[in-house]
Amino acid sequence: MPAAIHPINPDTSAMELMVASWFAAGHEVLWIPIVEVGDGKAAIAQACAEADALGKPYLLESIAELARLPNGVKGWLFPAHLDDTVVVAMRVGGDVIFGALRHPVTGEAISYRTDTESAIPGIRSAV
Repeated sequence: MPAAIHPINPDTSAMELMVASWFAAGHEVLWIPIVEVGDGKAAIAQACAEADALGKPYLLESIAELARLPNGVKGWLFPAHLDDTVVVAMRVGGDVIFGALRHPVTGEAISYRTDTESAIPGIRSAV
C-alpha cells in the first residue's frame, strides 16, 4: 500500500510544510534509520543486527518516495545538503508521520548530531 500524501490544509503542521518545501525546492532528501539500543546482555548485538538489516540511508528524490520507508521504523529526515535535523519520519501503514525526539530526562530536543551513543560501551558513534 503506498503512503498517503495528504493535501495541505489548515491542520498541516509547520514540520509537514517544511518537509514538503524541501521536495518542492527539488532537494534530494536523506532518511537515516534510527536504531535504539535496549537493555540486556544482547542489546548491542540486536541493535547492530537491526542496523545491518535496515541498510544504508535512503536517498529520496521526491515526496512520493516516502512510501519506500520501512514500516514502523523511525529515521532522521533532512535535505542532503544539510548536516543536521530534528525532523523524524516514520511510515505507519499507509501514512508517513513526522515528529521530533526529546531527551527523556531533560526534555531537550535531540537532533541527528546529538551524541546519544558515547555512554554506551561497545557502540561507535555514527556521527
